[in-house]
Amino acid sequence: MARYFIYLAILATTLNSCYSQWVPVIDKNVFKNCSRISFCSNLRHHILDQADQYAAVIDSYTVDNHVVTIPIKNADNTLHLKISLLDGNKARVKVEEINSTRYELGDLVIVEDLQVLPITTKLKNSSINIKSKNNAHHQRVVIKPGPPFTVNVYYKDSLRVVLNAERLLMESLNTSQVFTFGVEFEEASRLYGLFNHAYKLALGETMDNSTDPFRLRNSDSWAYEADSTMALYGAIPAIYGHSHDRSSGIFLHNAAEQWIDITYKTRSPSAYFMVEGAAFDLFVLLGPTPKDLTRQMTTMTGRAHMPQLWTLGYHQCRFSYKSQEDIKTVVALMDANDFPFDAIWLDGDHSDDNKWFMWNHTTFTDPIEMQRNISATGRKCVSISDPHIKVDDKYAVYAGGKKDYFVKWANGSNYEADCWPGLSSWIDFLKPDAADYYASWYAFDKFNGSTETLAGIWNDMNEPAVFDDSIEKTLPFETLHNGSVKHGDIHNIYGLLQVKATHKGLLNRDQHQKRPFILTRSTFAGSQRYAAMWTGDNSATWEHFANSYSECMTSNILGMVFCGADIGGFLRDPDDQLLQRWYQGAVWTPFFRGHSSRESKRREPYLFSSEVQTVIRNALRLRYQHIPVFYTLFFEHTRTGDPIIRPLFYQYPEIYERDTQMLIGTDIMSVAVTKENVTSVEVYIPGKRGVDSWYRIDRNKTWTLSLAGEVENVEVDINSSPVYYRAGSIIVRNDMKVRSTTEAVHTAYTIYVNRNQVSVYLIILKFYIDLEKLYRVSQISANSQYLSYAV
Repeated sequence: MARYFIYLAILATTLNSCYSQWVPVIDKNVFKNCSRISFCSNLRHHILDQADQYAAVIDSYTVDNHVVTIPIKNADNTLHLKISLLDGNKARVKVEEINSTRYELGDLVIVEDLQVLPITTKLKNSSINIKSKNNAHHQRVVIKPGPPFTVNVYYKDSLRVVLNAERLLMESLNTSQVFTFGVEFEEASRLYGLFNHAYKLALGETMDNSTDPFRLRNSDSWAYEADSTMALYGAIPAIYGHSHDRSSGIFLHNAAEQWIDITYKTRSPSAYFMVEGAAFDLFVLLGPTPKDLTRQMTTMTGRAHMPQLWTLGYHQCRFSYKSQEDIKTVVALMDANDFPFDAIWLDGDHSDDNKWFMWNHTTFTDPIEMQRNISATGRKCVSISDPHIKVDDKYAVYAGGKKDYFVKWANGSNYEADCWPGLSSWIDFLKPDAADYYASWYAFDKFNGSTETLAGIWNDMNEPAVFDDSIEKTLPFETLHNGSVKHGDIHNIYGLLQVKATHKGLLNRDQHQKRPFILTRSTFAGSQRYAAMWTGDNSATWEHFANSYSECMTSNILGMVFCGADIGGFLRDPDDQLLQRWYQGAVWTPFFRGHSSRESKRREPYLFSSEVQTVIRNALRLRYQHIPVFYTLFFEHTRTGDPIIRPLFYQYPEIYERDTQMLIGTDIMSVAVTKENVTSVEVYIPGKRGVDSWYRIDRNKTWTLSLAGEVENVEVDINSSPVYYRAGSIIVRNDMKVRSTTEAVHTAYTIYVNRNQVSVYLIILKFYIDLEKLYRVSQISANSQYLSYAV
């Protein structure tokens, strides 16, 4: 949810009626473009004179603990360039002032015990060559002196990534620590990444001024635009460069605001970063395949743990169910109309005037009884908890934290501003005691009225959002965390820090016997360790529906796997066709929730015509049939880091842009119908011509075979949205009709063996199931089954 800013009245006319619909749009006076951000506008097209360009002083390099340090100089300044080679086909590049005071993230994001490789160095042709002493490692770095110097990173003998200092700038002022740099991806055909934007899969050209650079600044971007480079709720400053025979990438280990220009018009596709502050700490990922890049990224930043099974079912939500009776009615009518679901969600109205951990006892008179009734149907509930705390000495959460646990001004006073409860302060999650204090409130004896049925937590508004338009609706960047850390230096990890605290609170509450479920709006690299995410306050448009596929595929290849979008759009009212198509497409995203704003019409599935209900019901049943597939894919993710859903190029590297065509694992393919009133959609059938093939399975019980390497125009009607099984695969389904996953665990599985009629294949069955009693998979091997059989 978010505070509402602007509406446009649009007059809509039909044959029988005339009505006005309020259409929300984002306020661009609040959220600034590059021209209104001084460091972006000043540096976007800034070209350094040769005297300002840095040269590497090659003959002065030193080696300490296998890290090479090279002085780099321009006419006025000397910096240090630090290079190390890392296990797992990675390299690290840091640029620092001699006495740097820049903030470094430490172990907040990177969880891998980074193994620095022993190296050899050699001066050759006025350059430094750095390679591993062990020939089994394939990365090599060559620094050419310049000016401008370049850092050339090789995989084997193939140049993959170039850091070109032509536009390297590092300001070291009391008022500014801005830095800029450019990076080139050799022979890449497309660039991907820079999550989170409502955008197509491949990053488009921005350097030509056709649009703003991609902005990474976690923002409360209510009513955001589709197909836009504007900042949204998350920030993962990683880019993958990909072509049919190579993939390489970078990850900037920095949580400050960033603007990134992309161009394909230089010698190789390149990115130009403009960063508001903190450390220049760049990881280079050498692949050499998309799968390798994702595994390298998730090895560094962590993997999602196994979910509880119910979290993979359908979630019913609205901003907001206003009373206990409303909740009871929704649950009863979902059952009465035969719609399977697993969770009902409680938005802000369940709380006492948005005081988190406190119930509104006027409308939720007996929350324990409510949860008991929900549990009796085999369902769970999820409640919201935002990071802002109402300033009220009678509110125990505020009273216990006001001295030491809130974000502060430099003079030591708590930062206070307006948010949902009115005047609020914000928990300082960077301070360990404050994070632990917040986590403690999830205990059953402190969150009075909560029971085990309140099984998940929704951390919203955690960019963090502030109702102050003058500062783009977030904390002032000069406010302080943990005594001295400027908010601007950690802005993009604030949400990660909140979900880390929530995760700890739920683990402690449940005595480490259950896997926490948290949904977060704000994300950074590493958030996947603690939470699922959704794409925020989208709108009921075909464009937003289409973007949801590319958004979640991008998040998955960068490690944030438990992704979904509000079905039907949070804002505005979808027509029947859009709503049905969205349910059909969203079946295949890991997080599967219907949600809408208080200004939207109620849209619980049972409120629609019988024809629409049938389509939605069939979509929900299709999801429940395939929950074993999703559960198995999550298990494989915990072991390998592989995504749950993935773009075609992940498995078929020659296919660059299929924004609404998505793989679920390796064996299922969904094609979203993202245009209205169409009777056919174009589908590329991936794989090797003459070897691979796919079965279309969505048209009742009639399966049709399609041969790989072809582009087909396949027929669709409102009852069909193309879904394919790969020939040569085995799909384990739960085809029994169930009301929730609680029932599903007691039913039989059906195994679909999909024979390849084109060629002889080794067919592999992969299936994982467990008792989901303990937090980590490694703890439950005695109570689990992972089957991997060749047929």
